[in-house]
Amino acid sequence: MVSSNIIYIIERDVRQFFKYRWWMAGLISMNLADIFILAIVFTNLIQRLKYFEFVLPGIVVLALFASAFTIGREVSIEIRRKIHYYILSLPFSDWEVILGRVIAGSIRGLIYSSPLLLLALVFSPLPNTILLLAIPPILFILSLGISSLAIFLATVIKNFDAYITMRGLLYFLLIFNSTVFYPLSVFERLPQPIYYIAVANPITHAADLLRDILQQGIIYMDRLLYLTLFSMIFLLVSSFLYLKAIRQ
Repeated sequence: MVSSNIIYIIERDVRQFFKYRWWMAGLISMNLADIFILAIVFTNLIQRLKYFEFVLPGIVVLALFASAFTIGREVSIEIRRKIHYYILSLPFSDWEVILGRVIAGSIRGLIYSSPLLLLALVFSPLPNTILLLAIPPILFILSLGISSLAIFLATVIKNFDAYITMRGLLYFLLIFNSTVFYPLSVFERLPQPIYYIAVANPITHAADLLRDILQQGIIYMDRLLYLTLFSMIFLLVSSFLYLKAIRQ
């Protein structure tokens, strides 16, 4: 059972997320542009792929990634400015703080991506209604891994400018070397390092899992296992690093 202290921390971070109203509006506009401009143009150019249906699940994963990753920026600022000492002065244990922050980052990802997921449901072929129940847990697993990855980055890189630079590089590697915008067959024609990054990329597995559910009505367990393993590894590693950082 989740303690009341963890729930309080989660509530605090989720409320903090809604302070980024203009950032969220800009990001939503960008996501909608990807869907209704890029997807429609590519649909008219590509004959063998229904690109509009293909890209919708990818945009859901992209939105979840961007929103879940914001928790890392907050952790980075708190550690750099020593604000976390105030949080530690409250009657919370270290692990309650850590778990609360990670789970809050995951919930923020789910909240932001939910409207785009509904849009994907509207434009996708009629999916298996039972498998639809698997989508929120799958997205939560991915969001948990992304928020853990963001906290990992924030605790490893102490300089904020270096953190911002590395975050941008990570965005580029994970988003554009994934199947968010292109099928994996496209990467087979590129240099091998790029292809292998796309194959190992958890964003690829999440986007393809969502496509499998929405368009084919199936779940490939190897994808789900890979995504779960990625999230659990970064959850454990980031938790211990965050614990070390706040105890210094």
